[in-house]
Amino acid sequence: MAEETTHQAVHPVDEGYKASELRFRPFADHSGPGWAALAVSLFTFSFYAGAIGMPFDDPNVATLASTSLVIGGLVVFVSGMWAFASNDTIHATIFTLYGALFGTIGYLSVLGFNIYNTVDQDKTVSHAAGTFWLAWMLITAVLFLSTIRYSVGTTVFTGLLFLSFVILAGGTWVGRRSAIKAGGWFAFFASLSCIYNTFITIHRAGYSSLGGMRGVGSRFHRKSKHEQDPAAVNV
Repeated sequence: MAEETTHQAVHPVDEGYKASELRFRPFADHSGPGWAALAVSLFTFSFYAGAIGMPFDDPNVATLASTSLVIGGLVVFVSGMWAFASNDTIHATIFTLYGALFGTIGYLSVLGFNIYNTVDQDKTVSHAAGTFWLAWMLITAVLFLSTIRYSVGTTVFTGLLFLSFVILAGGTWVGRRSAIKAGGWFAFFASLSCIYNTFITIHRAGYSSLGGMRGVGSRFHRKSKHEQDPAAVNV
């Protein structure tokens, strides 16, 4: 009887490698560019919507379009993808969503679709814009409720942005320019919270001369999972 033989594929596998021991490869903190770009985008948007230092119906939207497309649409969205790779769900969701939002605002601005010129004249435009801001109001409410115990800086940002979207939704729906301006002002204060978040994020890198702010930063900003445990498994 012929001896049975079994053939097994041989692969040059490192004996020290085990699939169960995959470790997270550290990245630089994605929060810095994400919050900074979000601050610039919101700051610019608030000046147009809130008529801060410029006419309410200013037809020159080149600054808003370029800022929203490149800084808000590209940098913020890429920071969201960066956060996904860093296993940071909160920042990945915030940066990806609002990067897409500002990309949309920039696209509409390039097309010359200045809704604030016609909200009190064309009811179709008013209702469409109101529905748009209503959708963002709802998702921002979810983010606000979900980040209350995450960090004060993030909670303040989502809370102010929620109020901005509430007022923008109502103002554009009924065609009230005064309400839209108020929504723009809340967006302005939300941009200031983004500036604060940017400062704390960069300050934590350890190169700032403001040593006394380190305790404030650690109190108001919770570290992400991979910062708490660099050897955390990336699942």
